Amino acid sequence: MILLSMYRKLCFGLVALLASFVAGCSTVESRIKSNPQIYASFSPADQALVRQGQIREGMPKAAVFLAWGKADRIQSGVRLGHPFEAWVYTTTRTTVLPDYYYYPSFYRFGYFRGAVWRHHHHFYSFGLYSYPFDRYPYIVSYEVPYKIVYFEGDRCTGWEYLND
Repeated sequence: MILLSMYRKLCFGLVALLASFVAGCSTVESRIKSNPQIYASFSPADQALVRQGQIREGMPKAAVFLAWGKADRIQSGVRLGHPFEAWVYTTTRTTVLPDYYYYPSFYRFGYFRGAVWRHHHHFYSFGLYSYPFDRYPYIVSYEVPYKIVYFEGDRCTGWEYLND
């Protein structure tokens, strides 16, 4: 039973790792090669920024797509009476949670953020597990936003990098 539990956790961790590698396959160069006419329509200054993976205010959505790639989430709303769109880029984080249960909960923009509750038993904790239960730690992967770009119409109006 313990080996089966460890095997499931190991498989989940490997699948999460593989998914993060597959999701990261798109590069600036591959996006430019796939969309040469769109890239050629930009000014030389915007072409240089796109090649460096950078964006600026006033840049069209297509240039942001070539520079940063496809957004993981797209949100829309109204700010100061103007409709806007937010492209949210996420990353997967993996954490080892010794002696905890993991329950996903909603995070702003609808992302999952981990919430933990401690086991309630009367045994001593030794390192990464509590004897006689939980001989292996919980490995939890969750999605978190790390950058957001904002648009009004077809133009970028700003962006932000999110820190922990």
